[in-house]
Amino acid sequence: MTTSDHLSLIRAIEDMARAQRDTGAWLSRELGCGRGGITVVRLLGSGPRQVGELAHLLRVDVSVASRQVAALVDAGLVERDVPADDRRLRTVALTDAGRRFAARATEATLGLAAAVFADWSPAELDEATGQIRKVASAIADHHGATAGTAGTTADAASRPGPSPARPSPTRTAPTHPHRTATSPEREIA
Repeated sequence: MTTSDHLSLIRAIEDMARAQRDTGAWLSRELGCGRGGITVVRLLGSGPRQVGELAHLLRVDVSVASRQVAALVDAGLVERDVPADDRRLRTVALTDAGRRFAARATEATLGLAAAVFADWSPAELDEATGQIRKVASAIADHHGATAGTAGTTADAASRPGPSPARPSPTRTAPTHPHRTATSPEREIA
């Protein structure tokens, strides 16, 4: 692969990031909820989670995830709970309103995808999905993170490549997957 090939790939990834931000902004306006909140609701659709786990999956600091959760609690979409079997844990789960919101978000997302990719064949969709996952996994593996926000520790452990808990032996991992000592903390969700 040449430098030109790398540059083309970087520019395509930047194009994808802009398209994803545009899609997230549209979805946010459509649903009346911030992009980060929509992602938290989607993650909680599979069951209750701890705020630290949400932060890890979102690749943000715990304080950022905590603020997103607080806003969703205030909106009545999620609730905090302390399980009776382990009072040290605090979990976050969807309320009934949160489950209805999650269903609306899924419906809006699938409707948008159906419109955007209406003229794509199933084979083209499968190929694009595979390539996007391959790119995301390569980047995440390089940074020692788990590709995909829907993954769990078990999912990460079953994937080939470096463990998400261990940095690559060829570089020093920052304290946060997307933050270095010189870059400001950013909310990316």
